[in-house]
Amino acid sequence: MASKIGDKVLSRRKELRMTQADLAKNICTQSQVSRIEKNEIMPSSETLYQIARRLNVSMDYFFGVEPVNNTIRGKKICEDYLESKEFETLEVFVDAQLQTVLTEYEHRYLTWVKAVCAGYTKPDLEIAIKMLEELLENPIKYQDNELEASIHNSLAIFYRKSKEPEKAETHIRKARYIINENHLYNEAAAKIYYQYATFLMSEDKFEDCLDIANEGIEICIKHNVLFLLDNMIYLASGAKQEMNIISQKDRDLCSVGYGLAKMKNNTVLIDLYEQELTQYNLL
Repeated sequence: MASKIGDKVLSRRKELRMTQADLAKNICTQSQVSRIEKNEIMPSSETLYQIARRLNVSMDYFFGVEPVNNTIRGKKICEDYLESKEFETLEVFVDAQLQTVLTEYEHRYLTWVKAVCAGYTKPDLEIAIKMLEELLENPIKYQDNELEASIHNSLAIFYRKSKEPEKAETHIRKARYIINENHLYNEAAAKIYYQYATFLMSEDKFEDCLDIANEGIEICIKHNVLFLLDNMIYLASGAKQEMNIISQKDRDLCSVGYGLAKMKNNTVLIDLYEQELTQYNLL
């Protein structure tokens, strides 16, 4: 994870022997500078841009962007912020990157990230969906199948939130197809299978949910992907309970999922597992 922006502002301001009032002049209030430096508030991309100019640094300075990271500058930072769900900070970073000279692929990736931020921070689902649909309507020459699957997955999530289940299922099916067609069995695949199983559970399609969850579990085990494995085990167990076909083997598998949740300190899932395992007399 990149250093906190406020820490970078404070360090650079002191390096230049500048007061908070000097930095704030014609940009914001001194109080705002103080709160930024304490990491209490996140400045807008425009405010951060003005601060960067005053401190004579690039916007990249605040995020510790590596000179090259595969084909996308700052991709690791995006991944870290997405994982920690720091969408407001990520949105500022992406806005800054989108103002620079980018390849078509970089622009596509960053636009997807910006749409994800819009869907979670406002949440402005209409704008997020429009951005993602426009990406699909305008493919680029370089095809990153994992990114395309992620775009469909994000659309599925936002259509589900918008109470449009048919569109949600259409996109999650497309995401799964891309993953399987290209053998992309990694954390992206786990996310897609988990989202698909969650969607089917919410639609009371328990048999289908079980099939997808089991498929996801099999992929995770076969390809040594622990990410979301505990969640998918819980979904599979839940689907079987709804169909009244829970077995001792399923109860034992729940114990495995519980152990994984404890390893990752997933407190919400730990509580859910403990409720289930108490019913099974396994705790």
